[in-house]
Amino acid sequence: MLAGHDGFEDMVVTAVTAVPLHSEGAGNDYSRHVARYLVSMANTSDPVPFIGKKTSIAEALFYRDLAATLPEIAPRCWYANVVDEEGWVILDDVPNHVTGGRWSPVDVDNVIHDMVIFHAAYWDQPDLGDHFTWLPHFIGRSQKTYTWEQLRREHTVYFEEGPAALISDHALQHLGYMAPRFLAAANGLAVMRALGGWPGVIGETHLAAAADLLDDPLPMLEPLGRLPLTVLHGDLNKSHWRLTLFQEERLIDWRNIAIGPAVCDLISFQEQFDLLFTRDGLPPVRGDGSSAVSEETIIDSYLLAMKDKLGPRFNARQMRQALPAARCLQILTTSFPHFATWFNRMPDKYTWQRVNRMTDAELAGRALLPMLGYRPYLRDVFRRFIQAYRML
Repeated sequence: MLAGHDGFEDMVVTAVTAVPLHSEGAGNDYSRHVARYLVSMANTSDPVPFIGKKTSIAEALFYRDLAATLPEIAPRCWYANVVDEEGWVILDDVPNHVTGGRWSPVDVDNVIHDMVIFHAAYWDQPDLGDHFTWLPHFIGRSQKTYTWEQLRREHTVYFEEGPAALISDHALQHLGYMAPRFLAAANGLAVMRALGGWPGVIGETHLAAAADLLDDPLPMLEPLGRLPLTVLHGDLNKSHWRLTLFQEERLIDWRNIAIGPAVCDLISFQEQFDLLFTRDGLPPVRGDGSSAVSEETIIDSYLLAMKDKLGPRFNARQMRQALPAARCLQILTTSFPHFATWFNRMPDKYTWQRVNRMTDAELAGRALLPMLGYRPYLRDVFRRFIQAYRML
């Protein structure tokens, strides 16, 4: 593989060691298919590290077709291929010297600058989907459409264990690529309703708003559909950024890459900014509360940088008006699906309500204590959710 690249024609590999890695925040089979390969070569003192992983077809094709156009952001790819409906890539190993909990305002500015670079690189190109037919449409034009039969066949669990009936036929006609995510959100909504909400976090007002958007998503999707399209990363949380000691930033894990409005990536980054991620599939862990920047600073910095980069091609007012829609979509399709998993062993709503009235000392040693620690964070999330819903 290496011999096919300039400068490596005469190299001799003397040993290869593979070290399995866990993918932070993944919490699924993907984490068992990532490894660091230490390649020893003749006439070199230290082995050279690479990352190899089995991944989605979309990520493999991103590295094959698009990553080379973003050398300041994407890790160098040495090999990308699709075999039997699975993607495989081998990448440069990028050390992460500045973890999410230690970002400074300068680090945030640098990351926002990188977001602007890759969004601007593909900004408002009508033929983007024609050139890269493998890119799914997050929302909007040329999106994939599902029938109930397809959803039942591909996502049986939501029909056997979750209330698929919460998704209306009207909604299904407009969801396209998002339909499976809405099914997962409906499952989480049903669980929260069965528990009577989450005291101090989610009340009937929040549940009714979520049910309304599941039944009729157009007030949320229509403002987003009016925006110019670009390439989206799809999950811009801190665990997917690698900040090195050499002031480099690399963005990894492009499994959810899609065509869509940039505001969706912006809100994904902002909503998850105060979270760190665990390696074992548990819910996100909040940082120490001393956020490097405020929510408004992240959004304003991005809008100003995009305006500086694109000039009259960028309509900041139009994007700002779409922020409530993007926020509702992000929270609905990210937070609600978690609830069905987190609370799948909760016996009844009375136990849940009683647990929420207990102090941390009373909860010591109980399995639910870590989960209840997310209440301050989620309280802010759902405060923003209901405010955004009322602005649609």
